[in-house]
Amino acid sequence: MKIVGIAGSMNANSTTKQAIHIVLEAAKAAGADVEMIHLADWKLPLYDDRDDTSTYPEIVHRFVKAVSEADGLVIGSPEYHGTMTGALKNAIDFLEGRILRDKQVAIIGVAGGSMGATNTVNTLQLIMRNLHAWPLPSSPSIPSAYNAFTPEGKLKDERLQARMEQLGQQLVQYVQMMNPSTEKQLR
Repeated sequence: MKIVGIAGSMNANSTTKQAIHIVLEAAKAAGADVEMIHLADWKLPLYDDRDDTSTYPEIVHRFVKAVSEADGLVIGSPEYHGTMTGALKNAIDFLEGRILRDKQVAIIGVAGGSMGATNTVNTLQLIMRNLHAWPLPSSPSIPSAYNAFTPEGKLKDERLQARMEQLGQQLVQYVQMMNPSTEKQLR
């Protein structure tokens, strides 16, 4: 089973990336193979809905292939101006509904403010449903992210740390439950 995380931040020291890492590590501990896509490292061009998608740069094809081959996804974004980042929305625009159809998706939001990233996780839930994916019911949000992590990359709030780890475990369970075919089971 392959789980791919997509960190929708362009910040090299992204707290979103740190949060997704926690979820991916829990999925890995549950037996999945994991991969991180941090959009800051993937220089995707602006999506322009061109007729011939083969003319996009190779990085776009690598991104689409990585997501296509994933059995489940972890998608996270910081909340900018009340919603997800433009970089993440742009990346999602390269993914057609057939690519995400029936994929289980764990969604997380990260915010600088104390209110959390509720708008971001709600927006991502809506987008995933529109693309025929299966967003998991739990979508944790990390408030005051600039001060939420220890130097070791764990969340200072032990209950929130546990929720993030549980999300990774649940993603593996949902992929197994929703896809009983052997190729999506743990090896």
